[in-house]
Amino acid sequence: LNFTFGWSPPPSSTSRMLQRSRLIPPMSDSRPLQLVWNSHPPRARIKASLTETRTSQLWASSRQPSQPSASLETEQSNSLDPPIVNEINQLTKLLIQCLHNEQSSGNDDDILSSQPIDILKKIMYLYTKWTSTAKQSPQLKFKVSATVDKAFRHVTSEAFSAPYQLNWVNLGMEALQMQLHSGDFCYNDSSNSLNGNSTINGESSVQLIPLQRPYNAIPKGTWLKALRALTSNDLNSSTGSASSPRSVRTFSAQGDIQWIAPSDAAFRILQRLVNGRGLRIFQKKKQSHQQWQQQLQPKISLDERDFNMVLHAYATSHTHSTNPLNPNTHPFLHAAHRVMALQERTPHAPPLSPVAYSILLKAYGNYRDVKNVEMSLVHAQRNGVVPDVVMANTVVDAYVNCGLLERAQDVFRCMDSDNGGRGREESFVGEEYTGYWHLLRPNSRTFNTLLKGMAEEGDVRGAMKLSKVVQTKGLWDDITTNTLVKAAVTARDFDLAETILANHTSSTTRRVEEDHPNVEAHTELIDGYAKDNQLESALRVMQIMQQRGVTPNEYTYTCMVGALARKNKVRQARKLIHYATTTIVRRRMVVLTPTYNAFISGLLSDNKSQNVDISGQSSHAANMVEVLAVLQEMQEYNIHPNVVTVALVVDGLGRCHPPRCKEAKELVQHLQFNSRVKQNNNGYYNQGEGENEKAKGISLSNNKIATSLIRAYGRANDVQSAMEAFERISPTPDVVAFNALLDAYCRCDELALALILFQKHASYKQWNNLQGEAATTSTLRGNVAGDETTGQRMVPIIIKPDVVTYTSLITALLQLKSRAATKRANALYDEMKKKWWISPDTILVDTILTAMISGGPNGLEDDDVKFILTVLRDGARLEWQVGQYENRKRAVRGILMSCSSKIWKKDEFAFDLVGEKEPEDPLFAKKGWNKIDSGFQLWGGGNVQQTEEGDGDSSSSVDSFLASKGWNDIDSGFRLL
Repeated sequence: LNFTFGWSPPPSSTSRMLQRSRLIPPMSDSRPLQLVWNSHPPRARIKASLTETRTSQLWASSRQPSQPSASLETEQSNSLDPPIVNEINQLTKLLIQCLHNEQSSGNDDDILSSQPIDILKKIMYLYTKWTSTAKQSPQLKFKVSATVDKAFRHVTSEAFSAPYQLNWVNLGMEALQMQLHSGDFCYNDSSNSLNGNSTINGESSVQLIPLQRPYNAIPKGTWLKALRALTSNDLNSSTGSASSPRSVRTFSAQGDIQWIAPSDAAFRILQRLVNGRGLRIFQKKKQSHQQWQQQLQPKISLDERDFNMVLHAYATSHTHSTNPLNPNTHPFLHAAHRVMALQERTPHAPPLSPVAYSILLKAYGNYRDVKNVEMSLVHAQRNGVVPDVVMANTVVDAYVNCGLLERAQDVFRCMDSDNGGRGREESFVGEEYTGYWHLLRPNSRTFNTLLKGMAEEGDVRGAMKLSKVVQTKGLWDDITTNTLVKAAVTARDFDLAETILANHTSSTTRRVEEDHPNVEAHTELIDGYAKDNQLESALRVMQIMQQRGVTPNEYTYTCMVGALARKNKVRQARKLIHYATTTIVRRRMVVLTPTYNAFISGLLSDNKSQNVDISGQSSHAANMVEVLAVLQEMQEYNIHPNVVTVALVVDGLGRCHPPRCKEAKELVQHLQFNSRVKQNNNGYYNQGEGENEKAKGISLSNNKIATSLIRAYGRANDVQSAMEAFERISPTPDVVAFNALLDAYCRCDELALALILFQKHASYKQWNNLQGEAATTSTLRGNVAGDETTGQRMVPIIIKPDVVTYTSLITALLQLKSRAATKRANALYDEMKKKWWISPDTILVDTILTAMISGGPNGLEDDDVKFILTVLRDGARLEWQVGQYENRKRAVRGILMSCSSKIWKKDEFAFDLVGEKEPEDPLFAKKGWNKIDSGFQLWGGGNVQQTEEGDGDSSSSVDSFLASKGWNDIDSGFRLL
């Protein structure tokens, strides 16, 4: 009652014991007797009395006015907590200030100060020293461990907060590892290192001791935050590349540092959520550890969204994280199946839903892997998954991406039919799939996906027919307008595209920072006009956009600036760039680097229009002066050039006469220094893979920049510098850089060295051996980069060649016009098809046929004829323009009929080719000229007829036209042969 009403009797021993037991601060003896009435009802007053004693009592203190008064909680902690708690709290305040400084400093994505980790190690060192000096009670260990845990939660909360950055996520992951496996960390005053075998108790190095249970584990909420960060688009987007993937630092059981993909780290966290390892759950009193483990499993609640997040991370990572030794495989999609298997085999996990299959189907559709698309559908039906409209739309989109518009239309007909789904879908999904989609009805996304497939094929008639159905059902939206405009532009029906925009441009008002919903359609039309050399029409569309209230975005300006630059209208392009800089950048934060890249690319392109005025005509050297001025302007406007910008400028310098290779290299080094001037290795926490992370930015080790530099050295006949640029690429060169190096050797008449280089880096035997030895993609990334101390690669550069690789070598060999070179070219062609399974393209077919038949039929042997027929037969499977393949067949037919070798008579394809009738010329058929034989034939007379008389020649050349006129009796002197 005394505590309820707020007055206190004189202190006694009993009251002091009661105060200590209830953690109530002692009361002053000189405190006057006061009565405090609460405004609560009696029942609420009794319930709140024990808590209000700490906050609502009136204390009449006799302290001096200048002396600051501390809070009750601070007094309690100072009086009851051990001294180590105060030390940990002081370090926690320092940690919070350090995190705030790091957040406000705006460091790059590659580096971060190591001070937060150092402070956490210092806190753990204090805890280790405190527990080792004297035997502490479990209650005190529990309380101190809770204080230490607050410091870790400050780090993880800041590290796993949006927007997610790789350096912060790595910081949070290391904090989680330290709290989970404290025994693997050692504290050293001079250097903080990971050493699981060190157990020194001296002053130099101390092995850390884990916290008291359950604080040696991580709360579920923290695990979920880490899972959301690792599966976010910021860490798994397609901005990475195969040569420099984004990686998260973890620790192996042996204490080694490992770099794995963010999706792999997320899958490890998902496994912990499933089995409960490292998951913090408080244990009840008087409960054994075995009982606690038995009750642990039912308490772990799993959400389907957790599995889908990891599955989506794998599905979005496969586009830029393929196996470098076998790019045709899907390593991350194989890992995605592990996520689905884990969800399917976990008893307390939610069942597989259409959402999971939609994610998997979308990934395979982006890969254009129709076989796995249909296998996923089989797996979904066997698991009894009831599809929804999202899954059906994903299947339609997957078929469209695979180029199978008919199958996409079959699924649509099944959804749109009213006869229980009995339609054409039986033709490709089998009887077991009949009616699988009939309970669903198409929505606007279904129609828009079909329209997208028709737009890609240029089927304007089918798209307009389907759009009428969309408008009848009331499902027309802005995406429908954009898709129809794309279909019309693809078919080069620009009038139809303008009509669609005039009738269906949205008039909805948006916020200033948002794009108009139909700006994409207008940009598509502008780009179509620009590519069709209708620059005036493109400018007219931009004026119409302003009249309709459609503000151009950065993509619109990029298309227009590139078109103006290709026409050599430099002044207009620069003026448009300045206008975009002053309007778009002020309206919203937009990066205009792609716009400048379009200007540079158009200015340095080779296909400029010939009809330009005198002021627009300029040489390549003058254009390079303009490009360098634009590069300086970008830096003045604080628009940072990217890798594409530098690669374009380097390629332009390499195409000067003579090539300006030294200037190009110095430019790259200067821009690399400017981009990394804020980075300092001393005192910063490197969150990358050394040279692998540097290769992502402007650097001589970047694949794109190094490829442009190699081409420049090739034009300058400097193969040694080209080889040095190739070896400088990190972590490993790609096939484009390798092709540039081979072309440089062939340009410099070093074909023998080019073949040696090809055998060294593109050997099928070595590639096959390395593929068998490589277990995972992360192992390949770690070994290919090499040893930073020696500068040597631990694994040789093995590159899978492509058709461009073989085209460069075969072209150089056939130009020698020797028997041995032709035989070697034939062997390379067979190796390309039979070992690597690489199909030739039209360029390679034209190159071989031109080189083989340019010398005429003389000198062609049986092997040469077989080579020509093989290449021509392979060309029949390719896509040619109208009449191109027929012209090549006609040329080969003429060679076969005139050559001395008759090996073609034993080949069915060649025999049919020679006996094939010439196609009727459409112009002659229209004029009816094929019925009259011209008397001026270059290759001899008309029909060969047998004479009825036995004497004379057995046959005579008879011209039907001369015979009809009765002119055969007269020997005409105008016959050429």
